[in-house]
Amino acid sequence: MRSSTKQFLNLVVFRSAAQIEAQTNCKLITASASQNLEGFMKLYISVVSHRHQDVIINLESLKKLAKVKNISIVCLDNIATPKLRKYCREYKIHYLTNREAQGFAANNNRVFNHCVKKLGMGKNDAFMLLNPDVMIDKKCLELLLASLEEHPNKIHAPNLFIDKEHIVQDDNIRKYPKFWNFVRTYLLNDRSTMIERDKEQLPNGDKVWASGAAMMLRAEVYANLCGLDETYFLYCEDIDFCMRAKVEGHFVHYSEQAKAIHFRQRESKRFLTCYFFWHVQSVFLYTFAQYKLRKPKSCTEKFFDGDE
Repeated sequence: MRSSTKQFLNLVVFRSAAQIEAQTNCKLITASASQNLEGFMKLYISVVSHRHQDVIINLESLKKLAKVKNISIVCLDNIATPKLRKYCREYKIHYLTNREAQGFAANNNRVFNHCVKKLGMGKNDAFMLLNPDVMIDKKCLELLLASLEEHPNKIHAPNLFIDKEHIVQDDNIRKYPKFWNFVRTYLLNDRSTMIERDKEQLPNGDKVWASGAAMMLRAEVYANLCGLDETYFLYCEDIDFCMRAKVEGHFVHYSEQAKAIHFRQRESKRFLTCYFFWHVQSVFLYTFAQYKLRKPKSCTEKFFDGDE
């Protein structure tokens, strides 16, 4: 893990999020010169660190976004690290930690609960899941927020790339898989559920799911779905979430002009690692859920039920 993290950090020599220049032809509320997002709903960003303290510090995205008005960032340190705690305090990022390690779903649900109960997040505010290895800037968030205001009942996903030149796209928008799609992907590198977004038309929102690496939606929608299913420790919880959302009429909306960079490590592709086994376990859990053979588990309440 240490060597892979070191290799990863070597890729991130261009640390400044200012290097990302969102090029857009779409209609957008122009940002004011001052660092704020006035005119938009408030945004609460959930970032979960699984020993990603060096990644977070070197990317500098959170440090810069924490200065923006109407944005609150909550960083949950899955295993407490003094280095990340100090960093968050220095840049006024809300810092949480666990007594024992939890999975991706449980951690993000805990952050959501904290935003509602402690930070005053309302049902019409925006809530965003953001991986610590995603470099994102203010312009991308403005585009996503503008899209969310236009389509308030949808799940909004940015256009993720894995390179700074915005050439190689991340597979963060995919078609819903069946069990055998997972098997063929592992054994044959099958890409039948992947979407070449620059070459083909994106299927309707009810046919695709969005990666939890970067996903934005209204707080009320997240709460009504009881958040992520905590039965999953890692992997597939985002597919499950989008699947449950589409049943309630909340489809995925792809914001092509909202561009960010995902420095993914693809640990689950390494055979016989703990990440591999977590992925295999999640594939079975998702398959059971797909056929309604089990119920989701969550600590998130329907906070806004009964609100006018």
